[in-house]
Amino acid sequence: MNTRNLVALASSLLVVALCSDSHAASSGTATFDRSMKPLLAQYMRIHDALASDKLSGVAAAGKRIAKLATKVKPETVKGQHKAHYASLPKKIRAAAKKLAGAKSLATARDAFKELSRPMAMWVTMSKPAGVNVVFCSMAKGSWLQTDAKIRNPYYGAKMLSCGQIIGGTHKGKASGHMKH
Repeated sequence: MNTRNLVALASSLLVVALCSDSHAASSGTATFDRSMKPLLAQYMRIHDALASDKLSGVAAAGKRIAKLATKVKPETVKGQHKAHYASLPKKIRAAAKKLAGAKSLATARDAFKELSRPMAMWVTMSKPAGVNVVFCSMAKGSWLQTDAKIRNPYYGAKMLSCGQIIGGTHKGKASGHMKH
């Protein structure tokens, strides 16, 4: 991804983040966020497996996410980002189903990238404690992680530390190398 695209992505996330600062407290997102926690736990299992170049457990976690996404109820969310929240469960479920059917690391990583888009949108809007949005320009994708130490799920051991935290709790405090 070229610098212009990276700046555009970062700018978009910043706009959503700035708009959501005052919005989160009064918008009814607490119920939505609580229902996302079990999905986040499964998501992190997938992240850990892919960053370790493993496929075991990915399909099962994908199936759990698809099922859990049906229980996420965005109706409680009010205000400016209501439509964004409303779109998340469907997008998460569709991507999780693809992940559940992945037969190789390559297809699992592609599906994980698709799953990471709505998950990163949620984190950017709701800012759950301890969750970071990380971006890798080489993979042209973002993901979530709960640690400041970069663990790239798209390249695994080949480029494990490639990426940069662009949002969340540790924003700006740590990043992997960007030179390849």
